[in-house]
Amino acid sequence: MTVGITGGLPEPVALLPGSLLLDHDWLSGQVLTTGISYGSDDPRLGATLWWYSASAVLLGQSVHELVLLGSGASLDPADVRMVTRPGGLDRVVPGPSVAPGAAAYGAHLESVLAPVITALAEVGRATPQSLWAVTADSLATRLLASRAPHLAAELVLRRMPAPRFVDVLGRAYVHRVSCCLLYRVPMGKCLSCPRQAPAERRARLETHARAQG
Repeated sequence: MTVGITGGLPEPVALLPGSLLLDHDWLSGQVLTTGISYGSDDPRLGATLWWYSASAVLLGQSVHELVLLGSGASLDPADVRMVTRPGGLDRVVPGPSVAPGAAAYGAHLESVLAPVITALAEVGRATPQSLWAVTADSLATRLLASRAPHLAAELVLRRMPAPRFVDVLGRAYVHRVSCCLLYRVPMGKCLSCPRQAPAERRARLETHARAQG
């Protein structure tokens, strides 16, 4: 008998309400679990690494819809449904479309993400500015994945640095404006870590670009 299968189909996954993104107790649990998984009890590190992962998943489908349809889907916590995993979000079901156009979408992001970032900053003892910078890199990653980095110029958020990109041997990469604090755990620095000398970062990116062909 196959475990977890009902009538030949996978068991349904319970979707959690996006309002949990504003719940201090729930966020505290996420921060604690993430920190433990990286061997750290520093809430700032746990909050930053959790948001580094969670924000990329949160933005994913909504940004993709913006690129494909011209209108991003709502990321208001009241509209969002989600599935979690240890250290982040596994899947996010956004709400209905918001006003069309990248500029309107940027305004939407600023209004709905501000309370989420404020709550997480309080729980994780991080600065909102550092979490907004992580958001900028997650947004840049999603725009790049959707082959629409050109939209970054229209997605201007007052609280967030502009998403940035760099060309390396004909391949586009996100030019990081945030630090995910991964360098503080045994995994070490990520490929485009801003805590590298520019020449070192460029060399690592060139090595990666050549490996990708």
